[in-house]
Amino acid sequence: MMTGDILIENGTVMDGTGKPGGPADVIIRGDRIEDVGHFPEASATRVIDARGMVVAPGFIDSHTHLDFFLPSPRHPEVMERWARQGVTTLVTGNCGFSPAPISPGSVETVRTYWNFALPRDGLSFEWSSMSEYMDCLARNGLAYNTAIFTGHNVLRLNAMGVGARASNRDEMAAMKTMLRDSLEAGSIGLSVGLMYCPGCFSRTEEIAELGSVLADFGAPLAAHTRGMSETYDEAVGEVIHVAERCHIPLQLSHHAGGARTGTMMNPTTLKMKLICLLGRAMGERFVIKSARQATPAYDRAQELIRQAAERGVMIGHDMMPWMCAYTTLLAMLPPRLYAGGMDRVLERLSDPETREEAIREKREAVPQWPPWDHGWWTDNWLDGSFYLSGFSLEQNLGYENVRLQDIAADRGTDLYHTAMDLIVEEEGRIFFVYTLDDQTISDWIGASLISDPECSIMTDIVGVDYPIPAPTSYGAFTKVLGQFARDEGRLTQEEAVRKMTSLPARQMNLKDRGVVRKGAFADITIFDPDTVGNCASFENPQQFSAGIEHVMINGTPVLQEGRYDAHSLPGAVVKRS
Repeated sequence: MMTGDILIENGTVMDGTGKPGGPADVIIRGDRIEDVGHFPEASATRVIDARGMVVAPGFIDSHTHLDFFLPSPRHPEVMERWARQGVTTLVTGNCGFSPAPISPGSVETVRTYWNFALPRDGLSFEWSSMSEYMDCLARNGLAYNTAIFTGHNVLRLNAMGVGARASNRDEMAAMKTMLRDSLEAGSIGLSVGLMYCPGCFSRTEEIAELGSVLADFGAPLAAHTRGMSETYDEAVGEVIHVAERCHIPLQLSHHAGGARTGTMMNPTTLKMKLICLLGRAMGERFVIKSARQATPAYDRAQELIRQAAERGVMIGHDMMPWMCAYTTLLAMLPPRLYAGGMDRVLERLSDPETREEAIREKREAVPQWPPWDHGWWTDNWLDGSFYLSGFSLEQNLGYENVRLQDIAADRGTDLYHTAMDLIVEEEGRIFFVYTLDDQTISDWIGASLISDPECSIMTDIVGVDYPIPAPTSYGAFTKVLGQFARDEGRLTQEEAVRKMTSLPARQMNLKDRGVVRKGAFADITIFDPDTVGNCASFENPQQFSAGIEHVMINGTPVLQEGRYDAHSLPGAVVKRS
């Protein structure tokens, strides 16, 4: 007779591969799935009757910035929202930033530039190497499984500070050594954030040199490309070139280039606003067709991806089910201001003449390729509809989650001076949330992007310790399962589950994760297919998802009949396999 610790019976198993779900029992012993099948005489310490529900692999959030928050003892409580949408594994270290490896000289730059990802009560950085960081997580305990990319921006900071130039031979060698050490410790690959400081100052050859280290491990490159707007096709072509040259897998982060193009008054942005106004009357086909016409760089990038895939380049990407963005407000500045570090940025913005030069440049600059020959511009966008967050000064607390245009009106200044004033006042530690004007249009475009077979689902959330006006960390996965799959029929629920499980596990090379099969890790999500759905919105974002009934991580229940356990800490550091 089959026995185990947990028996899940009477459910419909969607195993994560995309094939049709069917009735089966699942037996769990320890942290693994003992077997999947029909076991009428099986017994277990605990039996879950999943009648009318779907038994799926635990969902994998394929792109997050939670690695800076996980060392906090508050993370299990603050991050309850992930379990409530079925997530069991987090992929961290994205967009070129990871907590390790980090040198003492890099800590303050990271604290300032990437402040939105840190706990509000601070982060001690008690480690230096990737191995030490992983040991810290394991020692303190994890609420979720965690896989970690090594961030290129941090490697560059460690090797050469905020140098607005190409790396030299010694600096390149130092970066390669740090990357190799991190991969040997278990990091799953390298991430780049080539619109961010200091990665924006690198050249293609620097990324390719690091790619040669990835090739030794068969590890992927996750790329926030060098621009998400006018030069998006060139930026995608750059990282495809690196992946093909180095024979490594490529993961395109938040692959929606062009959908958030340009400066506030850029013609493309105005077209998108017009599309939003007309969309409800003209319908979905009008929206998708018009959005693509407004963003030709995206279509050109898609063709480059298609051609590269035909040549055998392994390319995946990830996307959230909303068209929105959030990042540091510092990323809106002319890149040349970053040279020398954050103290120099604040000095320059405090000088009236330098500031006016920066504003003139901001008004006029158009990203061109290659950016290192054109002022390092990768994107140039600033919009009054940005919601700002992260304020610490008492006189600015009333601006939390207020649009930039409303703050500017309150202060009697324009958008540019307001943004720069706030950066100086808050010492750079401020971030923004941006979304398309019309959420119906956002849904249509998001669903179109997510329908790609190689697109995994993610949250990309920043500011997890702030009450930001963005719903993604509360309902990204359940929105796809409920609205896009069940209600609108854009994909089957089996395909939706695949995009959340086996697809990201393959893209990130996470062994024995993302599938319900004998011998796999017992990461399990059980949901009601009729009620699963997102309940959060931009107007009311802090709302838990519906329909997620049970979640198990490595065989340990963390969500049982809707009750969350913040104390069990069953997560593991998932190392490169």
